[in-house]
Amino acid sequence: MEDTWGVRDVPVLSAVVELLDHSYMVTVSDIGERTGLDLAEVARSLDAMDPAFVDFRKTETGGDPRFWYVNRVTPEARQAVGQWPTAEGLIDQLVKAFSDAADHEHDAERHYQLRQAAGLLGETVRDVAVRVAATITGPLGAGAGVSPGNGPGPAADAEASAPGPSAAPAPDDDAG
Repeated sequence: MEDTWGVRDVPVLSAVVELLDHSYMVTVSDIGERTGLDLAEVARSLDAMDPAFVDFRKTETGGDPRFWYVNRVTPEARQAVGQWPTAEGLIDQLVKAFSDAADHEHDAERHYQLRQAAGLLGETVRDVAVRVAATITGPLGAGAGVSPGNGPGPAADAEASAPGPSAAPAPDDDAG
């Protein structure tokens, strides 16, 4: 019977992400110590998350999981624990930041511009903004790429759908 990712895996994933921020790899023992879970439960959880969330390696230890380790997490792992924003979440944060800035702006023209920016990002151009943000954050569920601190972000899949230079009209060469 195949094990699948579930709510019981969240403490393990959170520990892995946090520990990897301070080390190039973490062992099942490290994770068990951090979470208070027994080694077999940690190993089952890591098996369920491999390869979608973690790169889990089982070394030749005669079945003893103490020294099995994780050396990488995926962007989806960081998103699952709230450490790496989704494209949608990033745009939501920008909308809120522009709205908050408008609320505190005393200059009428600037207040209007900040409100316009929030409105555009929140509604009119949201779909384009989310596609562009996905080139930075990586699309949820892409399964490709590496996490911050472990190399460049996953932009390849999203780049193909993001608007490029061809999205703007070409200048009229005859006007001159």
